[in-house]
Amino acid sequence: MSLALYLSLLRLTLSDPNAAAFRVTTLLDSAQARWLALGAVVATGAALGAFAELLFSFMTGTDLGPVASPVKLGLVQGALLVYAAFAMTLFGRQFGGTGRFGDALSLVVWIEAVMVGGQILQLLLMVLFPLVSVVLTLALFALMMWLLVRFTATLHGFENLFLTGAGVLMVFFGSALLLGALILGLGITPPFMAES
Repeated sequence: MSLALYLSLLRLTLSDPNAAAFRVTTLLDSAQARWLALGAVVATGAALGAFAELLFSFMTGTDLGPVASPVKLGLVQGALLVYAAFAMTLFGRQFGGTGRFGDALSLVVWIEAVMVGGQILQLLLMVLFPLVSVVLTLALFALMMWLLVRFTATLHGFENLFLTGAGVLMVFFGSALLLGALILGLGITPPFMAES
């Protein structure tokens, strides 16, 4: 994808998410295109995440310990994106939706591509205006949830955005709780808990 196409699609996403959803699923209309796009956004996002950690540590003088491996970050992120597409498809169909997994994966990949653009902006702001970059983190999370709701509604043909949003939030936070319980059940302790 060229930079011009990316920026054009980004503007369309912010102004008309429904039209953007149709455009994305048209562009990523084959399994090969979807999985290649997934690999690209995951690799870029993981690299930016590791760089952001280094930059934050340098800017604040805070020792965050060893930098997380971009490969591990990428694998986890890729698995989460595939799960998100699966959940978007499965739970949407439970409520009468007609969306397909391939299209859901395309939309989830595009949401991540939008987040990658946000990460780049955040890195620039971290150098110039560190406090603003913290606010941008909250704004990016809100944007991600908004796009999840709009794209889920478009994917499945839902018209009630309020109910769609409630469903997305329940699945999102329910999945987070299940993942947390699974991690603790496997005996994996986050570093900050291990040190206390």
